[in-house]
Amino acid sequence: MHSFLIRHRLSISAAVLVLVGALVVSGCDFLDKSPKGQQTSGNFFQTQEHAVQGTNATYNLLRDWQVHVFSWLGVTDIASDDATKGSTPSDASFLLELDEKSFGPSNIAFEGTWSGYYSGIYRANVAIQNIPSIDMESRLKERLMGENKFLRGYYYFFLVRAYGGVPKITAPLQPDEFEQSRAPRDTIYALIERDLNDAISSLPPKSQYSDSEMGRATKGAAEGLLAKVHLFQEEYNEALAHAENVIQSGEYALYEDYWGIFRESGEYSSESVFEIGAVSLETGGEGSSQYAQVQGVRGSANNGWGFNQPSPDLEQSYEPGDPRNQATILHPWEELPDGSGVVAEVNPNIPNQRYNEKVQPSVESPGGSGNNTVNIRRLRYADVLLIAAEAAYQTGNGQAARGYLNDVRERAREGRSVTLGLQPENMASQLAATLGVSESGPHVFARYVDGSGPAAQAGLEGFSFSTDPVRVNTVDVLETVDGTEVTTRQEYRDALSGISEGQSVPVEVTRITQESDGDGNVTTDVQSMSMAVTAAELLPDVTASGQALLEAIWEERRAELAMEQHRYFDLIRQGRAQEELENFQSRHEVYPIPQSEIDLSGGAMSQNDGY
Repeated sequence: MHSFLIRHRLSISAAVLVLVGALVVSGCDFLDKSPKGQQTSGNFFQTQEHAVQGTNATYNLLRDWQVHVFSWLGVTDIASDDATKGSTPSDASFLLELDEKSFGPSNIAFEGTWSGYYSGIYRANVAIQNIPSIDMESRLKERLMGENKFLRGYYYFFLVRAYGGVPKITAPLQPDEFEQSRAPRDTIYALIERDLNDAISSLPPKSQYSDSEMGRATKGAAEGLLAKVHLFQEEYNEALAHAENVIQSGEYALYEDYWGIFRESGEYSSESVFEIGAVSLETGGEGSSQYAQVQGVRGSANNGWGFNQPSPDLEQSYEPGDPRNQATILHPWEELPDGSGVVAEVNPNIPNQRYNEKVQPSVESPGGSGNNTVNIRRLRYADVLLIAAEAAYQTGNGQAARGYLNDVRERAREGRSVTLGLQPENMASQLAATLGVSESGPHVFARYVDGSGPAAQAGLEGFSFSTDPVRVNTVDVLETVDGTEVTTRQEYRDALSGISEGQSVPVEVTRITQESDGDGNVTTDVQSMSMAVTAAELLPDVTASGQALLEAIWEERRAELAMEQHRYFDLIRQGRAQEELENFQSRHEVYPIPQSEIDLSGGAMSQNDGY
């Protein structure tokens, strides 16, 4: 019998009571809906409140360790070219197998995600089976059924992309039904489409939810997810129709500040089509997720584990000056995005000194970074626009494809038109003190991203680490740009506002180098430098057609959605995984069915080819 199916022997109270009322969306009303008295399988799903609580339990799995945390990050980002395993070399060897494509059916990431996602399906099935018989307000009943069908479709969409055909289970199983065989992939996709179409017809738009209900599935979330489901099946007319329904609904818009999308201010913003809420409760517990903790900066001043680190390949893939590079990749000596002023420390035990800036937990979370407020963004409006762009291209409408693509690029420019090919970083107080410039006011240092020019070896990439004292090799401090003093990142951006493409821009830099004699003595050298940098157009509109347009859309997906757990499955559906990923073989287009499930199936479960 299947290990994940053993859960179906439990009573409804065992499956639901533990998490009843525990759904956290924006951290408001749902936290107060605790059960009254003892609830069992005999008296649950009797009232309207039970229907809400049972639906909340389906949502609650979205924050689970086995659904959106450790193993899931392994089979999405770490398996792609966007990220490396992270942490120390010997830590979590099963994730290294995913990074290097040396995994087999016994890798625990597969058992973990399989179990987690089928647990979510089980909870949705319990609610879908029981809510119809409850005497309750009819519109709410319809909505809750739609929410559970959306979630069941969401859970199955991961499974079908990860494993291909999987057992199709649409109701809690009876004891004689525990041994299930795999349904064909097309059958699972048909179920997903049916569930999402039902959800579209029964869910209200986002604007009809109160602030305390943010995070629940909406009509737009179901439509957007269905567009992606069709895209993965190369059903481009359907993908375009559903994506354009979301675009034309008027419910969504690109959030003006790309960096801000991933901060608390960007939660449930105009760009949020579906995201998973988290709150930091003083008592800890069910409100949060370890999604951010395992990706946080690893070091004594930080609260993370250091896994799922952006790869050098990802960093080099950005166009010169693309602000999304800066918003996605956090380097040592940069300040954490929580506003605390704490810097990402160099950790000499970790080979890759990069972190996912989109998900850094606050150092001030009560109880530590495992209890944090970082929401998990699962479907953004920018993703919907790029789905529409790709589907429009595939259906012969290049003009529409370019329009949707360039909408995304326009937002990424942050209102600017040119770049000098560098990323400006506000200098943290610790770095200023190390360099001896802390008394002269705030400073901006340069991180060069184009790998050319007279200062190609300067900036953050030249940093090195010594435990006593901490020092840097070389850093360039920006003083003036086009004659304007620069002391903050915003002042740097403002200095470029009147610059045109092709213009030669004078830049004044103070280059600071430090050398150690090996006995702990450090010599600091300060050199004033003047250079002329030619301004280039920042993220120009794409005018290409044909294959070049399609490839531009694909690359835009990478830049826009990097480190948001989309890249691996995108490369597979695009047919590019073998050329883009090291050690990728055709069998890796699906992961192996967990060996534990094969063993427990009594011969009913078959393994994917090549494993």
